[in-house]
Amino acid sequence: MVTIPKIEFYINHTCNLTCKNCNRFNNHSFVGWQNFNDYKLELEQWAKHINIEKIVIMGGEPLLNPSLLDWIDGLNSLWNTQVQILSNGTRLSKTKKLYDKLHHGNWIGISWHNKNHKDMLLEQIYSFMQHPIQLPENINDDLKTGDQLEFIDVNGVKIIVWVQDEFGPAAIKVKNGRFTLHNNDPEEVHPTCGFVQNNCYHMIEAKLYKCGPVALLPEFDKQHRLDISEEDRLLINSYKPLGVDEFDIRGEEFLAEINNVIPQCKFCPVGWHESPELIYPEVKNKS
Repeated sequence: MVTIPKIEFYINHTCNLTCKNCNRFNNHSFVGWQNFNDYKLELEQWAKHINIEKIVIMGGEPLLNPSLLDWIDGLNSLWNTQVQILSNGTRLSKTKKLYDKLHHGNWIGISWHNKNHKDMLLEQIYSFMQHPIQLPENINDDLKTGDQLEFIDVNGVKIIVWVQDEFGPAAIKVKNGRFTLHNNDPEEVHPTCGFVQNNCYHMIEAKLYKCGPVALLPEFDKQHRLDISEEDRLLINSYKPLGVDEFDIRGEEFLAEINNVIPQCKFCPVGWHESPELIYPEVKNKS
């Protein structure tokens, strides 16, 4: 049995915000979601091979996935551990029965991307949680990127909010009206990559990936046809994630090399964190 510190279970591309430089490309009409029951059997096999110290459910906006509650229950059961649901916080009160899933250590992390949305965000939190709510001492401070707010209600349900309103450049960029990618030295990109620094391993469709971009670029290309060479198109499709059916064959090698530089690193920016850009995403779907 192998222990992995953290895995992000990415369950849908769709998002209701337009965050410039989203590093999972959800601002670009990226669509699709995963039904937990479609991958349940494979995930049951994964649970026989790996322990996961921290599980995060994310997207896109995971609250837009119709099977979100199944994902929470399923991952709780398979790994006998709590999960964090990483949300943008704009749809808490619209997600039926989500509150009931937060009584066993599960909690919501909100990545707050637009400080102009403070009133809307607080309204969502106050409507979702049960009163009285223990409010953070710094709630009225002039908040900046990296600040954290923690809310705990009368039932012990917890929501932690991180101010994350500055993004560096993403792998996908727009040039001459078309989607394209960077073309950098992988050896220069890798040490500056946030996915590497934070061990952001992704589980998508029951397959384990090194990071978000290498997992999502092939599907994004199918939906939008990137303006890249055929050589580069072959490269983004050549990455082989780890499926549970081959764990005994290449699992040890894959996990030993998961933090290494790969050729696909060339498609990401160098020093993404060095020139962050203040973002002002808007809600694009109010239904």
